Amino acid sequence: MKLADIYIKSSLHVALAVTALACVTVWELHLMHDYLLYGFIFSSTVLSYNVTKYLSVAASDSIRLSPLLKWIGSITLLSLLATGVLLFYLPGDVIITAAGLGVLTIAYAIPISEGRKNLRNIYGVKILVIALVWAGVTVGLPVINSEMESLRAVAVLIETVQRLLFIAVLILPFDIRDYRSDEPTLGTLPQLLGVREAKILGIVLLSSCLLLEGIQQPVISDSFLIFSVITVATTLMVRRSMVVQTPYFASFWVEGIPIAWAVLLILIRYF
Repeated sequence: MKLADIYIKSSLHVALAVTALACVTVWELHLMHDYLLYGFIFSSTVLSYNVTKYLSVAASDSIRLSPLLKWIGSITLLSLLATGVLLFYLPGDVIITAAGLGVLTIAYAIPISEGRKNLRNIYGVKILVIALVWAGVTVGLPVINSEMESLRAVAVLIETVQRLLFIAVLILPFDIRDYRSDEPTLGTLPQLLGVREAKILGIVLLSSCLLLEGIQQPVISDSFLIFSVITVATTLMVRRSMVVQTPYFASFWVEGIPIAWAVLLILIRYF
């Protein structure tokens, strides 16, 4: 059992990526940093991802829990406790919004009808649900938490649309990886368009994200320069995505792009 496996499979990496994107929103929209909110986003992301991925495994009497699953269970329990505590320090509007996003996440993974169908298995819905939840957490929660009356609705709209498109692109390497194993009923972009065409669409969406960044930030600003670097890096990742991937290509390197984005913003602002 590798430490990297614990870090990635217990959803710590993806939670860090989601939290990093929330930080990016705060910097882009000039909001106040709230580290309690960051902690809540991190812990609730670990909790939601692990519950949706491992609940059925943990509930099975016929499966003996491996050391890895025991680690994941312990991390999930700590995340549950942290999420519960942090809830008491957040505004009501943030809690209500987070609850709505949580319900959407549960409906994505757990059957919601008698036919044992969840949102993930509804044709073409997968990418939309994931992008909506990520945008809601990384843009909606920081904006609602800020309670800034002077915040421009147009700026929030641009940030939200950009985030939706960006997340849709980040999903592509995962869908390409799972191209052969995914059920045809999922209707992922590689299934709908083909792998090559899905990559082309991803690059077009990234170009749209860069255009939106140019509307949001001056093209000579640090933020625009950093996002240009992130756009190039993401483009390379999309182009290199294959059906047969190394174990950590999507789950570590692609998912680490938001973390790199936030780190670059930190370095250019404080060093």
